[in-house]
Amino acid sequence: MGLSHSSSYHTSHVRSVSAFGPVIVEPFPEIYPRLDIWDFYGNEKYEPQLDLLVQSYQAIYDRPYYDMRSFYQVAGIHGQPFEPYDGVTDGAHEYKNETDWAKGRFGGYCHHGSVLFPSWHRPYMLLIESLLANEAKQIALQYPDNEKEKYIEASKQLRHPYWDWADDKTMKGVPEVFLTPEIEINTPKGKKKVKNPFKSFTLPVDLSFPLEKGKNPNDKPNYTPPNVTTNPFTPAGYPTARHPNANYEDQNNLLINNVSMYVSTVFKPGWYQMFHFGNFLRFSHHGVRSDGSLMPNFFGSHPPPTIVNGSGHFASLETTHDAFHLIFGGPGGHMGYVDLASFDPMFFFHHSNMDRLFALWQGAFPDSWIPQSNNPNGTYTELLDESIDEHTDLTPFRKTKTEFWKSSEVRDVEKLGYTYLELERFKGQDPKKLQAYLLELYKPDPHYGERFFVKVTLESNKLIGPYFVRVFVDCATADAQTPLTSPHFAGLVAMWSGNKAHNNSFVVGTVDITAAMERLEIRMQTYDIIHDANATTGLLRPTAIFDVKRDIHIVTVKLNGEGISPKEAGVINVEVYSFKHDKVDPNFLAEDTGRYHGTTTF
Repeated sequence: MGLSHSSSYHTSHVRSVSAFGPVIVEPFPEIYPRLDIWDFYGNEKYEPQLDLLVQSYQAIYDRPYYDMRSFYQVAGIHGQPFEPYDGVTDGAHEYKNETDWAKGRFGGYCHHGSVLFPSWHRPYMLLIESLLANEAKQIALQYPDNEKEKYIEASKQLRHPYWDWADDKTMKGVPEVFLTPEIEINTPKGKKKVKNPFKSFTLPVDLSFPLEKGKNPNDKPNYTPPNVTTNPFTPAGYPTARHPNANYEDQNNLLINNVSMYVSTVFKPGWYQMFHFGNFLRFSHHGVRSDGSLMPNFFGSHPPPTIVNGSGHFASLETTHDAFHLIFGGPGGHMGYVDLASFDPMFFFHHSNMDRLFALWQGAFPDSWIPQSNNPNGTYTELLDESIDEHTDLTPFRKTKTEFWKSSEVRDVEKLGYTYLELERFKGQDPKKLQAYLLELYKPDPHYGERFFVKVTLESNKLIGPYFVRVFVDCATADAQTPLTSPHFAGLVAMWSGNKAHNNSFVVGTVDITAAMERLEIRMQTYDIIHDANATTGLLRPTAIFDVKRDIHIVTVKLNGEGISPKEAGVINVEVYSFKHDKVDPNFLAEDTGRYHGTTTF
């Protein structure tokens, strides 16, 4: 991971069991949908729910940091401060910050890079959602009698909204509700402008190991974002940040531009690829070989290209998830760093969307589920390479005082008391109809009959992340300064983190270059030897051949904008594949049409 640690740094506020008894994650008694923030915010119908959600977030922010039901403690489950939550430990295998981290073991509870990545986050979201709902019920009772009934009903229906950042609306920018410092709501004491809890969370204690002078927010106005090998240090009293400037202030213009720019090049193509593939092992995370076996992969991406057909256009849920973290956080932004991401409230709107996509994928492939596997990265309670399956305890989420939730018990979201509107719409119908709807929803460019994909394979232990591998088409001069607004920019592969402790681990990401090829009028059809050959010399015309070495250019850029050579970053090879759309249903790519167009080796 390449992050700075101190084994004794957090001993002054080590977590323990809650004074109010163990935290038990309970399902909701009634089923209500989680809603997209695009529909939720600014909609008069949901104003009471928004009023309660804003106040409930602030209420868990205001709880003492050592309270297991506080935002600080719940956010700390994911990564930092690498301490037990609610007394949940592994006893004999207690995590040791320095020695276990050096071996590549992850110090948080989160299952990154394992088959349990989607299911572990499900009770995590349910935990914060239920805590917010409990606060909302208490707040609703404080409203005047003429409003109380309305707010009590709203508290029953309140579920955590999600943000579908692959929606075309995101091309216009980030929803205002995540950007504005204040937000006007109706409180029990009337309409007020209050601090917007969705913009940031102010740390109650120092988090992450202090950096050298000039790299800490309290050094402003001379603050500079940290380099990519260290966590940004957030001292007590400072908020989480997104694309911070030298004054440690959010740069919303960069945030908006970055997110909106990648809707068509990264986000939609990622989900479009994912909804083609019905194998849970490949869908769930990025540590899988093309033959379906696991590889020792630390926050990597996707299978090496040992199989040509059927592997070129498939991305996992975790692959595109990683890209959003880096793009939204930016240099020095907490969302861009594995250990700290969950302290930005955006994390939970993001993972509500991840759960939605997980649920929709389940609806499209109802017979595919978690196979036996192993966890190559470990967690706070699991050693490296421990065997895991649907019956593995999803620590630290308690089902009862003595039992933890398991993936087999969170498979059906309705049994947990929530759903999504798309699931309701296609309930009881042929799963293929849902899949077709999702492919139509996220199809990047509907008019293309054939899609071209660049696969980038890199060795993940060469360069400590996070960093990007940008793909340009027909731009030999492309470098770290080449603007991403260039018509030659096709997309990127995001490497969220890496660890030199993991040897022989690989990352493979896929970029859809079809739109860029069409913009640049690069020929996509297979050449015709009769019409494309020069009648005199017999040689093929240059426009008739797709040349990977000539037409595809790789630029590796660290999160702080510094360029580095592809070889130094661990890029091994770059390949191009194409697949045609099905003649019957043009939303589907047909696997048996896969073609290989060449490789560049570094």
